[in-house]
Amino acid sequence: MKDNCPFSESGKCEIWIDHQILQYALEEAEELADANWTEIKRLYARIDQLTAVLVDAGIDIPEEL
Repeated sequence: MKDNCPFSESGKCEIWIDHQILQYALEEAEELADANWTEIKRLYARIDQLTAVLVDAGIDIPEEL
């Protein structure tokens, strides 16, 4: 795709602009998803630590609340 279009009066190719916007949105989404997954893994590790402390203290943990 090119960023200029001979078929448009403005010379701009709307499809190219749409492509650029979509590409930017996908990059943003990927960064957010990666950051969210990192946070989820950190929280799961914390849950595992807390579970171990409770089990060591002899406290039963229900399967589902």
